[in-house]
Amino acid sequence: MEKLYYYFTSLAAERRYRCTTHFKLMMPIHGTVTLITAGGRRTVSDSEMCLLPFREMYAASSQVSNESLVIAIPEEDAAFYFKDVPDKRESLHWPIDAAWRPIKELVLAEAANGNKEDVALLLNYVLRKIADQPVSASIRFINKHYTERIGIQSLAAMEHYTPSYYCGWFKKKMNMTPIEYIHFLRIRRAKELLRDSELSVLAISYQVGYEYNASFTKMFKKYEQLSPYEYRAESGR
Repeated sequence: MEKLYYYFTSLAAERRYRCTTHFKLMMPIHGTVTLITAGGRRTVSDSEMCLLPFREMYAASSQVSNESLVIAIPEEDAAFYFKDVPDKRESLHWPIDAAWRPIKELVLAEAANGNKEDVALLLNYVLRKIADQPVSASIRFINKHYTERIGIQSLAAMEHYTPSYYCGWFKKKMNMTPIEYIHFLRIRRAKELLRDSELSVLAISYQVGYEYNASFTKMFKKYEQLSPYEYRAESGR
C-alpha cells in the first residue's frame, strides 16, 4: 500500500467533503463526529469506526472536542476488501468491542509514531477482519436473533434509517428483503436439524422460530420445494 496515507483531524463547523481516489477509514479517538450522507444523519463515537462515503458528497461536523485518525486507502488496494459494499454513498460502521480495542490502540500508536509500514501491516489485518464480518449492525443482529420476533422498525433504527428506506437499502445489499432473509436463515437451520438430529418436525419448527407447524411447512416448501418430512426422508433420516 505505497499510496496509503493517514492523518489526525479535528472537526468543528459543518463542512462538505468528497473522497475521490481513496477509501477513508475513520477511527474516532475521543469526542463525537456527526456525518450527513445519502442515508441520513449519524453520530460516530470512539466506540466505533466507519468507512466514509466514496466519490459522493457528505458533510461532517462536531460540536464537542474531538479527534480522529483517518486512514486513506488507495482504491485499487481497498477494492478487494470493500467489493461487496452495496452503496458507497453511505458511511459504513463497525463497533469497537473488546476484541477490536487493542487493535485500534496499536494502529493509533503506530500512526502517532509515524510508522507507516507498521500502520499498513495492521491495516491489512483490520481490513481482513472487516471483510469477514457483516458491516451492518442490523444484519449482525438478525444473524444472532433470527429465531425471535424482529420488527422492521427496530432494525431500521439500528442503521438510523426510516423503515421504508431501510427495506430498499437491505434488498439492494442482500438481494432479498429483511423478512426473506430471516426466513432464509430459519430454513437453513431447519435443514441442519432435519439432517443431523432426531428432533420431531414440530420441535424443529418451534426451535427455528415458527409458532405454527403449518407456517413452517409452508415456508419450507417455498424455499426447498419439499416438505420437511420429504426433505428428511431424502436425507436418509
